[in-house]
Amino acid sequence: MAATVAMALLVLAGCSDDRSSSVELPSQADSALPSDVTTQIDDAVTRAMGLAAAPGAIVGVWAPWSGFHLEAYGTTEVGGDEPMTTDMHFRAAATTKAMTCTVLLGLVDDGRVALDDPVSDYVGTVGIEGITLGQLCQSTSGLGNFRATFQNDFVNNPTRPWVDEELVSDGIARSGDAAPGSAYAGNDTGYVLLGMALERIGGTSLSNLYNQYVFDPIGMSESRFPSASTTTLPAPAPHGYQVVGGDCAAPRDVSELSPSMLGAAGGVVTTADDLRRFAQAFASGAPFSDATATKQWETVPLGGDTPTWQSYGFGGYQYGTMRGQFGDIPGFATAAFSDPTTGLTVVVMLNASTARTQLVSALALELASYASTAAASGDNTVPEPSLPWSAEQMQQQSADVAVCQ
Repeated sequence: MAATVAMALLVLAGCSDDRSSSVELPSQADSALPSDVTTQIDDAVTRAMGLAAAPGAIVGVWAPWSGFHLEAYGTTEVGGDEPMTTDMHFRAAATTKAMTCTVLLGLVDDGRVALDDPVSDYVGTVGIEGITLGQLCQSTSGLGNFRATFQNDFVNNPTRPWVDEELVSDGIARSGDAAPGSAYAGNDTGYVLLGMALERIGGTSLSNLYNQYVFDPIGMSESRFPSASTTTLPAPAPHGYQVVGGDCAAPRDVSELSPSMLGAAGGVVTTADDLRRFAQAFASGAPFSDATATKQWETVPLGGDTPTWQSYGFGGYQYGTMRGQFGDIPGFATAAFSDPTTGLTVVVMLNASTARTQLVSALALELASYASTAAASGDNTVPEPSLPWSAEQMQQQSADVAVCQ
């Protein structure tokens, strides 16, 4: 398995994890990160919560050569006094996309499908001719994004169940002139369509496929893909908020919602430690054969004036040496990144989704910058610096997309 390629290099004194898993993950130093680093992390998270109008946050930073910092901040609801805790469940949002692609790549390894297979072989929808399964996973399908049409409906009527075909049909109608495979264009439509295809390929529900290819092998015991009618999060869980109409004094509580509004693009429920496990496995290609793990990170440029150190693989971003995914669903914004060589991993959750998704990704990268130079513990060695951004740059990016300031 590809898990042994980079992760086996991290032979460190670490804390044990008794959860069943067939995927190898890096050992973790069982001590806290140095106090100077944890202070930087705490200050950055507190600042970002203010910029995002979020009452709470859960953040985890793991630097295997040094230590870890898993912390909850703020309160579970606006104006409340119940503190956040690190074991709380939350909506995974766009990190679900990486999990959906993990299912696809697992089916590829099982010989049941190929990335070049036309989607139309599995889904009888008009307007998807010439699009392959791999293009859906890599966001090069040319499809439009249904969220431009339905975002207000998602917030104003969050518990309404949605049908995949309705979402996909709108995305198809919003498609431009870009030929399939010609360029990256991030959207949710392709992943919902991919989820439809995966159910037909696998002959079972998407929930079962996540269990088989993601949650069970990686040991994500607190994660699940709830049904459209399951509108509440399992306990313990925080509330989630979205500012509507610019009324920052009274953000709307959208804690209860149907995960079908994003489905295979955002419907998974998880925890910080489960998301850490997934980020590390996904970044390293651990669940896959060596050939598939290599293919997974054959990236395409993001286009425009995006820095050249940013690109997109099959279901996740490559930012320098960090790999992962980020995004939002009404009420929550999440990010999860990991470096497959060093094991440096960052997970961020804010229980507010008003700010642009770039804020949560910028926070994650800022925290990675702090942890990347953390002093080594014991006989370990600090990896050579390799991140092509600074903490100050990420702070400015967060400030640029702030809300309610």
